[in-house]
Amino acid sequence: MKKIAVFVLFLLVILSAQSVKADHTSFEQLNLTSGKLISEYSNSDLKNDYKKVDSRKFMGWRVHIKNDDVKATFIKETLFSYYNDGYTPIKYKYNLELKSSSKLSLASTGSIGYNSSKTDKGFKNGLNASIKLDTSYTKNEDKTEKYNIEFEIDPGTQVDLYVYGEGKLTNGVAANYIFWIRERRGGFEYFVVTTQYQRLEKKRI
Repeated sequence: MKKIAVFVLFLLVILSAQSVKADHTSFEQLNLTSGKLISEYSNSDLKNDYKKVDSRKFMGWRVHIKNDDVKATFIKETLFSYYNDGYTPIKYKYNLELKSSSKLSLASTGSIGYNSSKTDKGFKNGLNASIKLDTSYTKNEDKTEKYNIEFEIDPGTQVDLYVYGEGKLTNGVAANYIFWIRERRGGFEYFVVTTQYQRLEKKRI
């Protein structure tokens, strides 16, 4: 029985230490004007930040914001890349079908969890309200758009079509208390896409 209890405790520690994969962390490029992603925090970073939320309270969350609405640009994915190393222009046609994605992407560390379903998106245990997460971004509408693109690729040039966008990132650490007992603690992060579109870029090679 003792061995089972130790195993369960060890499993809970492992699970609580995992970082949750988020959409914005898988972008091809994500450039912040300042700060860094929570996945880039070192253990010493987190240890120092936890000190700011370790003061116990009767009930609820203590929150420390590291980066607040930091502006960012990103390349979500490259849809195609084509180059012409010949001597004459190449005419190219491309049919593109894109499905819209959620404006909100979440990530967490430690024992902070979140819901990522279409109907229920946000952090668990009332953290949304404590960090004042705008609930309008938690709603996701599916929409598919189709494009027909025609262009010429000149000799010695490369044409790239990619999904480009801008957004704002907020992250920090938080601890939740119930009757003075710390019930969970970890890092949280959310990324809000403010604009997103397809960009066609031609460059010399």
